[in-house]
Amino acid sequence: MALKDGLHPSYLGWQIDWPVFVKVPFNAFGQQWKKGKPFNWHGMFGADPAKIAQLYAQGFIYHNRELEVENKVGDRLSEMNSEDLRTLVIRLNTKVKEVTTTAKEFNQKKCKQSKYDDKQRGLLRSFLRNNDWITDYFYEQRDSILGE
Repeated sequence: MALKDGLHPSYLGWQIDWPVFVKVPFNAFGQQWKKGKPFNWHGMFGADPAKIAQLYAQGFIYHNRELEVENKVGDRLSEMNSEDLRTLVIRLNTKVKEVTTTAKEFNQKKCKQSKYDDKQRGLLRSFLRNNDWITDYFYEQRDSILGE
């Protein structure tokens, strides 16, 4: 499904783990936020997700896939094609195999695969949420695959 103006469907609402961008300029956390700039609230002291959700609901911030690509923020999985996604899963599972001791443990912890790109992105995001120990390795591999 093609998204108009890089926006994700409104019925999804605010996604806590997706990057947000300034839609309407405002002041917060001691600084002025300009339109189109990433609003990296995760790293800000005292940032309450409930208050960030209010900013989203009031239209001050929004999700925008095009700005994610332009600013190179977020997981950047939307920039990957089928082959890139497959390569990433293989690399992550190789790392999982290194840290697991049995086949059963590996099968429980590995990143599952799908032949459908959107489903694969969802499986990767779920895997990363449940395995924060591999986050740094994910970023290294993602950047390598994207030629960064």
